[in-house]
Amino acid sequence: MKSQKKEVLTWIKTQPELEHVRQLASQAEFIYDKDAVDPSQRLKIYNRPKYNVKKSFRKRLFEAMWVPGHKLRGNSYADSNFDTQLEQTAAIMSLSTVWDAICTSPVLFYFTKAAGAAAIPLSLAYTFLLLLMSNKAGEFAMNRPKEGNKAASFLLLIFFGLSLVKTLMSGVGIDLISRAGEIKDSKARDILQQNVFISEKPKSGYSDLLSSSSKECNRLVKEQSKLNPSKSGERRLYRELQERMYSKPISTINKDPQYIIDNYPFEIGPCLKKDLISSFIGKDQFNNKNAFNIKSNLISSLPPIDALYVFQRNQFYNTFIGNPLVGSETNLEKYKEDFIDSDIEFKLECESSDCNKDVEWKDPGMAINEASKQFYGRFIKQDYQNFGLSFVGFLISIFLSLTATVLLYTASMDKKNRASRSAYLDDLKNQYFTDLLDEDS
Repeated sequence: MKSQKKEVLTWIKTQPELEHVRQLASQAEFIYDKDAVDPSQRLKIYNRPKYNVKKSFRKRLFEAMWVPGHKLRGNSYADSNFDTQLEQTAAIMSLSTVWDAICTSPVLFYFTKAAGAAAIPLSLAYTFLLLLMSNKAGEFAMNRPKEGNKAASFLLLIFFGLSLVKTLMSGVGIDLISRAGEIKDSKARDILQQNVFISEKPKSGYSDLLSSSSKECNRLVKEQSKLNPSKSGERRLYRELQERMYSKPISTINKDPQYIIDNYPFEIGPCLKKDLISSFIGKDQFNNKNAFNIKSNLISSLPPIDALYVFQRNQFYNTFIGNPLVGSETNLEKYKEDFIDSDIEFKLECESSDCNKDVEWKDPGMAINEASKQFYGRFIKQDYQNFGLSFVGFLISIFLSLTATVLLYTASMDKKNRASRSAYLDDLKNQYFTDLLDEDS
């Protein structure tokens, strides 16, 4: 038994990971009484240092985000080779979840933007919660006994599912940051292209139709103004009204406004009908023609978001808030007289309470939707030249998620992992130390 004790002490002395045990032993204060008859009573410890197992909040927070390798195994068995493998597995898993958290945080921010000042802390809380759920699912998936391992398989599937969802949002999240202005301009360009205004000869026979469509358009605008698109319960009705006001058959794209009115009088929305009729009947044919040419040139030269603000203010406020012309209104003042006697809308003055603010989305959900359409649209169109940073982040997320899932499954199937959670080895270990203590008594 003495040789066994010596082996235990030698093992404690030579193991690098037991340095903290040796430090505690060196801090102990004791008295050696050589005159004591009983040898076991010659060494008396009177100041035993306490082993502080409590971790600081910063340490616990760090380990929640970056999981230590030892958390992936049990405490019944360990060796340096297996621990090295687990450190690598934990590092890849943590890197995957942290990377996904960084990439998806802009998406979660836009989801919570309706909360106002609480949006940033709320989005950070959701980001951390998703990261913690993924890490815990990965940890618990390692508990795979030889029999009855369905729970571990289910938790590994949860880890992979969460990683997949975050991977799908990763490219979109990066685009929301790196291409914020481009996404807004693309949406503004789509709205501008919905209505093509072409000046024609005045057509007084359309006056009654213009009057009725204007009344119906105003009624729907008033009804829509009572809704708050940032609220999920009212968002659907808001969009339905929007589609109803500006509905347009696909076959009418790039068609003459008068042709559309004559051939599709019942298929286009009242607001679009009003705009189309206004584009070809007016007080002065020459003024309309001249104004239309200037408008076409300005739309080609201005950023789409600026052109939408100037020429379709109502459409701008349906999608955005803010003022894209802050500091640059004077550059367009010279065109005012060209549109005074025409039926084309040309507004530079800001009439809202957000005149000094940068352009933002009125409905944050629309930003996510538009970013998703543009990101995955590049895949559909095979627009490889414009993939950019978001595509790189998307590929990294895929690689890390798949690698982490495979490594977790492989490590969980290792017999050393099962041994680290073996109750039988726990019993043997406890019995061994009990026998050593019994020998001393």
